[in-house]
Amino acid sequence: MGQLCCCCSDCQPEARRPRDGRSDVQIGAPQDVTIQIPRNRNDPQGVPIQQVTRDIDQGVLRAALDHVSQFMERRNRHLSVIAVGGAVNTLYLRSRATTHDVDVFGSDFGNESRILLDAAMHDAQQHIPELGTDWLNTETQLWMPGRMHDELTQMAREQNVQVYHGRGLTILAAPWAYAFTAKLSRILLGGAHARSYDLADAVTYIHEYIRAHGNQPVPIATVFDWARRWHHEITDDLLRNRVDPEYVRRYGRHAFTYD
Repeated sequence: MGQLCCCCSDCQPEARRPRDGRSDVQIGAPQDVTIQIPRNRNDPQGVPIQQVTRDIDQGVLRAALDHVSQFMERRNRHLSVIAVGGAVNTLYLRSRATTHDVDVFGSDFGNESRILLDAAMHDAQQHIPELGTDWLNTETQLWMPGRMHDELTQMAREQNVQVYHGRGLTILAAPWAYAFTAKLSRILLGGAHARSYDLADAVTYIHEYIRAHGNQPVPIATVFDWARRWHHEITDDLLRNRVDPEYVRRYGRHAFTYD
């Protein structure tokens, strides 16, 4: 099972103390059993609290992350995690007005820090009623094998796209290539998992990748390599007849080459 990341941007192998006296969270060896966020909680009568998911607009989301950042700062900590999905769209890309969660991952975030982040997200939820009980979670990493988790964490740090930054918390965007093929896989899966904005998100993600790589179209073979690497489902038909036409409509040029 995967873990989250809590080191500074250059990923030093051990914690270090910044000049202002705050300490980054100590990075430990991977653990067999990791705490997931949010943790299960009971009400005062001992009854499990039912999970509630709510749509969160940009203002509420930023206030919630500020709350978490301040919570960490008061404890002389700084966490750096990686987000995939709606939070990236809402805060960084501004391509969506709302999201229902901040789904985070990272491969070097130990249980001590998980407990702290879980406490911070719960404290924010107690103070900001617009938040759901799972507004910040680690669901995505449940599906990441350890080696893949390490790879995506390193790629996100090299990409270094900041979705949010505060004195106690930094959130980086997941690698654009990974986010893109994950969206394609969800489009193909369909059913209850599909969302009306999935195609628009996929086009936005591949555009960010293209912008970061010399504004050159991506060989379609490369996209299939990504999908195999991360165990995502894609098809030639989806790329040629849905993604590329929508990319041309929005940006006036092709996203892919087909040689």
